[in-house]
Amino acid sequence: MTTERTAAVGEETIGPDEDRLVAEFVSFLQASSTTRYPHGTMRRFNQARAAGCVDAEFTVLDLAPSSRVGLFAAARTYPARIRFASATSESDSEQDIRGMSIQVSGVEGNNLTPGATTQDFVLFSHPVMLAPTARDFFELLKANEAGGAERVAYFLAHPRSAAIAAAAQQHHLSHLDIPYFSATPYRFGPGRAVKYRVRPTSQRLSAKPPSWTPTYLTDALRDHLRQVEASFDVFVQFQLDPARQPIEDATVEWREEDTPYQLVARIRIPV
Repeated sequence: MTTERTAAVGEETIGPDEDRLVAEFVSFLQASSTTRYPHGTMRRFNQARAAGCVDAEFTVLDLAPSSRVGLFAAARTYPARIRFASATSESDSEQDIRGMSIQVSGVEGNNLTPGATTQDFVLFSHPVMLAPTARDFFELLKANEAGGAERVAYFLAHPRSAAIAAAAQQHHLSHLDIPYFSATPYRFGPGRAVKYRVRPTSQRLSAKPPSWTPTYLTDALRDHLRQVEASFDVFVQFQLDPARQPIEDATVEWREEDTPYQLVARIRIPV
């Protein structure tokens, strides 16, 4: 009889087929994108339609020594660029999951991409993913891309994914008024893992539009930044208990009462 070993804090479990799975992902995305766009410009597979792209400042705070890792090693303000988008919809009038992609520039130190001096954060408007593992998410993507009966069959067979999708897809008033989450954990120095959250702190809140027009999110973004700057706080949430905060199940929310968020940076988007 064998007993499955519990992963340690900050420990990732890499399956024997992970390299093959990554290759399958790449092949699927290439084939699907070619089918979608056989001629002309090939758009992104996900979050293809942006509400806007803005310049920003990303200010790392003076943190405790234990949190001075990588980008967060020293208090400093970096230039950044932020892209706001919707997950799959072609119109703002549709309920959807919203995305916030941050690229911080001028970052020193070793980078997974040799020679690069940027760090990216890919966030979206729900605290958990629609599927627990990379393999499960791949199966969801294939069913969703196929559409029709195959898509329906997938969600009937995976009611938890269906419930998460229903909760995540909403009419949001503005990209500047909602929190964003990494949903999946990331290494934060040796033997530590965190999830990220970005919370809006702007004084101005967008009013509900008279109707959900095809461009209402772009309009709300533009109207806000014509009048006043926008701001966000950036938090990390440390994994403390591998059972309560699993790394390998992205559908489990790390509850704030178990592992409080810690403020590490601030974002300013000027007028």
